[in-house]
Amino acid sequence: MKRSVVLFFVMLFFYPVVVRANIVCNDGTTSPSCSTCHKGCCSRHGGCSSSSSSSSGHSSTSSSSSSSTSKKPATPKVVKSSDTSLKKVTIDEEDIPVLDNMVYTTTKESVTILVVANDSKATLDYKKNLDLTIGENVINIKVTAENGNVKNYKLSIKRERILSSNKNIKIFVAGKEVNFNSFKSDIISVSNDKENIDITYELEDSGAKAEIIDNENLQVGHNEIIVRVTAENGETQDYILVVEKEDLKEEVKEEKDVVQEESQSQDDPKNDEDATSMAYVLFGTGFLGGVSYFIYKKIKKN
Repeated sequence: MKRSVVLFFVMLFFYPVVVRANIVCNDGTTSPSCSTCHKGCCSRHGGCSSSSSSSSGHSSTSSSSSSSTSKKPATPKVVKSSDTSLKKVTIDEEDIPVLDNMVYTTTKESVTILVVANDSKATLDYKKNLDLTIGENVINIKVTAENGNVKNYKLSIKRERILSSNKNIKIFVAGKEVNFNSFKSDIISVSNDKENIDITYELEDSGAKAEIIDNENLQVGHNEIIVRVTAENGETQDYILVVEKEDLKEEVKEEKDVVQEESQSQDDPKNDEDATSMAYVLFGTGFLGGVSYFIYKKIKKN
């Protein structure tokens, strides 16, 4: 009984060594200590090779190798991109800020739109060439990511009407059209009792506006009245009316001169008649004197 117990413990102690000592050296001997072939194993017996093992070890390795090769390698799972962002948006080659709601203003009748996504695998759906109407034109940009995610961007293009720069005008004073030279009129004379002048006008462009400046409390002498035209696009042009208001004294003097001229013209017919009568008297007197002298000479001779 004691001998069996001792044998059991001896086998229990040396069994791992026996199991591990399964490397056959190159000279045919078995390594007493190596369980695997490595540098230094069987150094006195010509080294070893990894395939040189005992039948038990080889069987174990083959079984392990067989079990590992029987499994198929796992296929890595492909994660598709969910990127729906935009890299850039251009309108007629002009970059605009990328936002969920984009706004662009132009006066053009049509535009070309280019959209680029950040992910090359994303797909884009939008109208690239667009004819614009006056006002707001809305374009929807649909981005579909590789994994199917969808995002819509709104692009609002506002087309403004081209505003006119026409500042042409016809100006009338007391119903008579005024001529201008370099936007300045000839002298317009008004009487002393005038505080302003009667101005009307016709604009060539209905979208333009006109404003009359300084047409009140006219002073004696030189005055300048401005007719300022503002075109539809905001440009302005001043038309200057040069007004001379007469002095009251000069006006009275002129009136007297006119009265005198009229009086003289009325007196002229009477003066002509007097001169004619005088001419007849002188002619008659001379004729009678001549006849009397002729008779006197005749009598004296006889």
